[in-house]
Amino acid sequence: MVALAAGGIALLLGAAIVVATGGLPGSGIDGGSVIVAASGGPGGSGGGAPEIVVDVAGAVMTPGVYRLAPGSRVGDALSAAGGFGPRVDAARAAAELNLAAVLEDGARVIVPSRDDPAPTDGDGGSGGGSGGGSAGGLVDLNTATQAELEALPGIGPVTATKIIDSRADEPFGSVDDLRTRKLVGAKTFASLRDLVTVR
Repeated sequence: MVALAAGGIALLLGAAIVVATGGLPGSGIDGGSVIVAASGGPGGSGGGAPEIVVDVAGAVMTPGVYRLAPGSRVGDALSAAGGFGPRVDAARAAAELNLAAVLEDGARVIVPSRDDPAPTDGDGGSGGGSGGGSAGGLVDLNTATQAELEALPGIGPVTATKIIDSRADEPFGSVDDLRTRKLVGAKTFASLRDLVTVR
């Protein structure tokens, strides 16, 4: 009998503690904090580590809203969105996007597309016409900067340097020189053939 009474008291005490602490763990009673903890991401030390939410739009593979770690940069947002899409205006992207810029919560990153209206209202927008860009947003292989080349799909710093070194030896006569000089593979060439030109 005493044992039964002690068991009943223990059960009542346990129920009182559950009610006082706001519910059983994982019961969903405090839904907001459960969501925040769940979205903290892998390796988030401190449980309630904040995140930033950014909107990535324009010529990327998967436009949308992304949750990133605090201190993320424009380049991180583009990576989250799958990188530049096939319709990217590489010259404008290189001129307008600072990939190293730190993002703030609620920021919007818009990658220029070749489908956008051309900024023909005053000498090519933001940076004078002597760079790699030409009419229609094509990148000129003979004059493009390192950054303009790296903005092209499939072209990283190493390949961009090879292109610049190759044109220093001999200017490109056609876009096909990228293949004949073995600077890019067939898949990369197919994705950027319509983005580049030779003047």
